[in-house]
Amino acid sequence: MPKGRGGCQQYIATELTTITSMSTLIEKIASDEAIDTAYQWLCKQRLHYHPNADVWQLRRWWHEKKPILQAQILSGNFQFRELRLIRGEEKSIEWWSSLDALVLKAMTIVLTEHLKPVLSPRCFHLAGNGGLKGAVREVAANVEEHPFVFRTDVKGYYASINHGILMDIVGKYVQDDAVLRLLWGYLRRFVSDGGEYIDITQGISLGCPLSPLMGALFLKPLDDRMAPLLGGVGVGMGCFYVRYMDDWVILAPTRWKLRKAIKVVNEVMADLQVEKHPDKTFIGRVSSGFEFLGYWFTPSGLCVAQKTLDRMKAKVAQLYELGASDQRIGDYLRRWVSWVRGGLLGVELGFGGVEWLGMPYRVVSVCLLPNFQYSPAG
Repeated sequence: MPKGRGGCQQYIATELTTITSMSTLIEKIASDEAIDTAYQWLCKQRLHYHPNADVWQLRRWWHEKKPILQAQILSGNFQFRELRLIRGEEKSIEWWSSLDALVLKAMTIVLTEHLKPVLSPRCFHLAGNGGLKGAVREVAANVEEHPFVFRTDVKGYYASINHGILMDIVGKYVQDDAVLRLLWGYLRRFVSDGGEYIDITQGISLGCPLSPLMGALFLKPLDDRMAPLLGGVGVGMGCFYVRYMDDWVILAPTRWKLRKAIKVVNEVMADLQVEKHPDKTFIGRVSSGFEFLGYWFTPSGLCVAQKTLDRMKAKVAQLYELGASDQRIGDYLRRWVSWVRGGLLGVELGFGGVEWLGMPYRVVSVCLLPNFQYSPAG
C-alpha cells in the first residue's frame, strides 16, 4: 500500500474502480459520512478514558489512519481484533478496540437505515419507535380494553443468540458478501480473559453499538408472527403487542386469543432456540397487575414497580453509607422522580407523592429505609 496521505487516497480511488462486485452497502460503511459520524461518536464515548487508552493514539493519527481504514473496508481486508473481557460485579463486558468500535458504529449507522423498512414498529427500543417511555405509554393505554396478559422475556438473551440462525435472518435482507463477512467477524470473535483466549461460538457482545440492532433483528420472526394477531374487528384477532428488545407484553381480549398468541410465541422461540425467563414470565388477568420495564400496570392506573423502588432505596442507602450530603441525596431523588414521571402522565410513586423532596434527608430516610413497605396497588 502506498505510504502517506495522498498515496492512501489514491489507493482508495483504485479500490473503488477495481472492485466491481462491491455493493452500495459496503461503500456506505466506508464513506466519509459514516466514518466521520462514527469517529465523532467514538470521541464522545471515550472522552474520559485513561491517557494510555488506544483511543488517544487513534485520534492523534486519525488523518492518516482514516484513509487506510476506508481502503481496508472496501477491499475486504479489515478484520476485527481480539476483545478483552472486563469483569464487573454484576456483569462482564467485552471491550472492543477503538478502531473496531468505530467500524461497528459505522456498520450500525448504515444497517439501521437499511433494515428500518423491514423491522417492526412494535419494536420500541429502536431509534424513532418511541423508546422505553413510548412502550410504557402504549401498554398503559391498552390495559383496560384487554383483560388478559402474557408478559415475558428471553433468558440470557444476548448470550443465547445462535450465530447461524442470526446470519440466516440477516441474509434475507443483506446480500452484500463484504458486509456479511464483517458481521460474521463481529459474531465469531476471540476474547482475551486474563491471558486465556476464548473462541465465542454463541451470543452477541454486550457493550457493542451493533448489538441492539442485531438483537432487534433476531426476534423479527416473532414480530412477523404476531402481526396477524393484532388489530381490531375484521383486521386481526384484536390482540395488542409491544416489544422492547427481548422484553414483550401481549394483551388479549379473550382467554382463547391469549392462548393462540402464547402458542405462536412458543413456536417462534423453539425455532430460534431460546427460552422464556421463568422468573419474568406472567400469564393471567390484567386485573392482577403485572410488571414491565420498571412499571406496574393495572386497569386502575400506572405506578412504579417494586423492583424499581428497591433499586432507588438501595442507591439512597449507598449514598448515605458513603457520607453523601443531604443536598446530593436530594438531587439524586429529584432526578429519580423526574425520570420515573418523564414522558408519562399520572404515575403513582407509591409512597405519598413528592412532598418529601423538600424534607431533610434524615426525614426522607424514615420513609424509605429500612422498614418502608410498598404495595404496587397504591
